[in-house]
Amino acid sequence: MAAALTNPTPVPQESGGSRFVLAGRPLAPGHRLEDTARYEDPTWLLAPALLQRQQAATRLDFTRAPEPFVCALKDLFAVMLSGTLPPHEPRPKMMSIRRHFTEQLRFTHWVAARPGQPRLADLTLDDFAAYALHLHTVLPGEASREVAQSAVRLLYRYRTVLPGDHLTVNPLDCEEWGNSTRRARAENTTHRIPEHVMGPLLAWCLRIIDELAPDILTTLDAYRAHEATGRPGWQAPRPQLSTVWPHLSADEPARHQHKSARSRFNTFELARLLQGACYILIAYLSGMRDSEIKHLRRGSTHALLDGSGHPYRWTITSLAFKGESDPAGTIATWIIGAPAARAVAVLELLQPPDTDLLLRSLYPAERIRAGAMTLRSSNELINRVITWINAYCHQYRLPDSIPEVNGEPWNLTARQFRRTLAWYIARRPGGVIAGAVQYRHLGIQMFEGYAGTSDSGFRAEVEAEQSMQRGEHLLTLTTDHQHDLSGPAAREAAARLADFHHRTGFTGSVVTDPARLRRVLARHDPEVYPGTYVTCVFNPDKALCRPRSAPGGRAGPVPHECQPLECRNVALTADNTSTLAAEADRIDDRLRARPVLPPLLYAGLTRRRDAIHAFLTANGTAQ
Repeated sequence: MAAALTNPTPVPQESGGSRFVLAGRPLAPGHRLEDTARYEDPTWLLAPALLQRQQAATRLDFTRAPEPFVCALKDLFAVMLSGTLPPHEPRPKMMSIRRHFTEQLRFTHWVAARPGQPRLADLTLDDFAAYALHLHTVLPGEASREVAQSAVRLLYRYRTVLPGDHLTVNPLDCEEWGNSTRRARAENTTHRIPEHVMGPLLAWCLRIIDELAPDILTTLDAYRAHEATGRPGWQAPRPQLSTVWPHLSADEPARHQHKSARSRFNTFELARLLQGACYILIAYLSGMRDSEIKHLRRGSTHALLDGSGHPYRWTITSLAFKGESDPAGTIATWIIGAPAARAVAVLELLQPPDTDLLLRSLYPAERIRAGAMTLRSSNELINRVITWINAYCHQYRLPDSIPEVNGEPWNLTARQFRRTLAWYIARRPGGVIAGAVQYRHLGIQMFEGYAGTSDSGFRAEVEAEQSMQRGEHLLTLTTDHQHDLSGPAAREAAARLADFHHRTGFTGSVVTDPARLRRVLARHDPEVYPGTYVTCVFNPDKALCRPRSAPGGRAGPVPHECQPLECRNVALTADNTSTLAAEADRIDDRLRARPVLPPLLYAGLTRRRDAIHAFLTANGTAQ
């Protein structure tokens, strides 16, 4: 058995001939198998098997490979594309195949330059050690080196189905190979967009679609109308942008400068600016991936109306690919707000009426391309938004430009919006559950991993931030308000806070050293957790939530499972009382509104209001 595992029986594999290398792969609409690449072709076009519209057309060009290894590489990639796979090996995705091809070219060129030009089967562990050293000199990133080494290992993993030259030694047996210091990739490590960048960027994108869009769209429609008549030499009119200039600056001289500058704006430059702003809003406010946004079509949004006929929520429908069983995508729906819905509406107006796909090039010469813009194109598009905003703010001395980071403009990528939104969602009470739903993850743990944990700094940053906020609240309670508490656990809270004050000597005015405050909390944590509605004086024996492990090995409360009106761990500050009373008032307003709510909802809200009033009365805090 050991021998069989070491040298498994080869699986028969068809080689050479005129077989189609994409046979068995689903093809995109408009492509026929008989028109696709054959094994003997020097170049294999992969475009017919690319089912996501935003994917760039790509090819495997074997003329770029060293001649002694062309057949070996053709055999490998024919198997990956449509051949018989080794046991337990999944069929690689098309874009993964293209990345593997790049690394195979790198590896085979390196082998071809070795003394004696060895075959793949002749390579030893010393050769793999030398190649690992070579990768360190040409690829500075550890992740890039991992990708390169993983691609080379395919020549060993697929050895039982390769009829010609292949690796006979496992590269992983080399000490220098695959010896990564990176932790397992169980979380997202994409950079978040800094808050001081995202804030003004979001404000500008809203301004662009709400205030600039009407003039840009009017001019674009005029251009297309004249283009349809075929009048030679006609130039697009300049956008007037009459609705936005008064809002951009309160300085009257600057307004006159804005008006005089209108003639310098190019129609399609501003149309692309508008398209980029729409992309940013949708990506950030929905959490959709780039591939999902690129498959948006006309009519993809739907408004949900309340009893008065007013929209209160929107949904957006597209195709999802990651983690789906169908390579052509699965229909999926996300919940969005009004700004994202407006952005989709603007995208519909930006495209000609006969164009169904919303993220396509706006330039007439490029509209013949069937698919959506590529990921690279969308990254260029969204960075142009920052460039335009900053150039405009510099020209007219406006204060709300997009700040630089470490002396340079922040480089946006499509993935950063989803990552950044995850960060903000996860920091809210109950946000992890909401994020798991919105991001279509199968579990809360998946969303936590996506938002980021220790390696990417997410969990450490969140815990540090929450610890700092709680520490500051505790200091305020300790020095000013420990005697103003009410509720079932008020006496226990006062005792813990007094003991905390005695042990630490902290006063409310001493919050100048966050690190010291965190250390103090770790040693003398009173386990009092200030919140919006209640202050939790945590005792696991009385808790109605399900306590979970907290930093330091102790159990801690679960805020999104809090039952404040029933739990005996509850203490109330004046702010807590005011917040509860305000909620009861809002419920009263909703109950009095017309039209009348459905009976079950009306009864549920009535019970909630009465429970709040009873709780406040019982604890001597009724207002």
